[in-house]
Amino acid sequence: MSNQFFRALGIFLILTSVFSCSSTRWNHSFNKSPLSTLASGILIQELNSGKTVFSHQADQFFMPASNAKLATFLMAHSFLGDSIPSFAYHEVKDSLFFWGTGDPTQLNPSFKNTSLIDYLSKSAKVLVYCAPQKEIPPLGSGWSWDDYNDSYSAEISPLPLYGNLVGFSVKNQQWETAPHFFKSAISGSHSINYVIRDRLKNEFTLPALKSEWKIQHVPFVTSASLTAKLLADTLKKNVVVQRKAINSSAKIQYVGLLDSLYVPMLHNSDNMIAEHLLLLIGAKNQWTGGAQEIIAKLKKESNYEFLKAARWVDGSGLSRYNLFRPMDFIEILRALHQSFGMDKLQLLLPQTGKTGTLKSIKLKSDDHIIWAKSGSFSNTYDLSGFFQNSKGKTYVFSIMTNLANHSVSQSKRDVIEFLKNLD
Repeated sequence: MSNQFFRALGIFLILTSVFSCSSTRWNHSFNKSPLSTLASGILIQELNSGKTVFSHQADQFFMPASNAKLATFLMAHSFLGDSIPSFAYHEVKDSLFFWGTGDPTQLNPSFKNTSLIDYLSKSAKVLVYCAPQKEIPPLGSGWSWDDYNDSYSAEISPLPLYGNLVGFSVKNQQWETAPHFFKSAISGSHSINYVIRDRLKNEFTLPALKSEWKIQHVPFVTSASLTAKLLADTLKKNVVVQRKAINSSAKIQYVGLLDSLYVPMLHNSDNMIAEHLLLLIGAKNQWTGGAQEIIAKLKKESNYEFLKAARWVDGSGLSRYNLFRPMDFIEILRALHQSFGMDKLQLLLPQTGKTGTLKSIKLKSDDHIIWAKSGSFSNTYDLSGFFQNSKGKTYVFSIMTNLANHSVSQSKRDVIEFLKNLD
């Protein structure tokens, strides 16, 4: 046999040995990790080569929690372009008809977008808010009913205003509401130290007044008539409501860049923005209905294979009906990396020790960095994103853990400890 054959055989044996040692090390690390005792799925790959470093049940389905926002992020980028379709309008001789597109920034104090108000205030015509002919469900399928009072469960509506939240604060020993419109909805006080809304209507009871009391945001019950009243209250003129499909001649007004929505959705895990990104996709593509109908359209229109297998029911991941696989999130992350590049993703995704939901996570050195989207609710913690080690090598990973009978913070620590093996 030639020397060339033996040389090739030697290289093969060395590589096989290295791979075997690496695989054994990862399996040993996993078996020692508390992750091995949970319902968990893991897939870790080198970003550039695509080589799988470790895999465990990567083809099995798990509840993604807010990791579902990565799917929403990818679909929004694929179907919306760069700008926010803020509202639609059509003018005739004596009337101005306008439709909501789901833009979550209108009168939202976090964005200060007044484009619709500015446009309507200039018109002397009859203002007609056109609500969808079929109502959009205000809450997602599979959401927990008793979260209705929490800010992360703001309702879904075709024309959200003020983030669909009421802000309650104390100034000079007096309660203040923002918007002021809801001042009349205060029905009394109680001994509990937070604001409580009636589950079915906009009636709020407040804590006993305390000077040190900080602001609380509470979702309000949305409706087409309330949307018109809120607009009328701001404009100081009447707004009529009709249930009317969008006119084929209607024009869409674009305001702001979508990046301004992606950052709070990914950094702060803003559910309200995630849900309304789906409505924006629907409005841009003239698809009617809520999340279920729009996701069904995305499954047909998109070329991404993961959508065909995943059970995807909402934009935010609040629903426990969602089911994704680690391999799905690797596909999503690679598609995002191809579209944005690593430099842009480092700004859009939370970073360990610096931004968003990963700000409190400290790795063993500054050379180790994770840019990722976390997702959690009771018994579940998921983390999908990118890891850079001390040698500058970057990995793409997805770790999903469900059914843990301990705190989410413990699962979070276990995931981070396991990732440290990538050094």
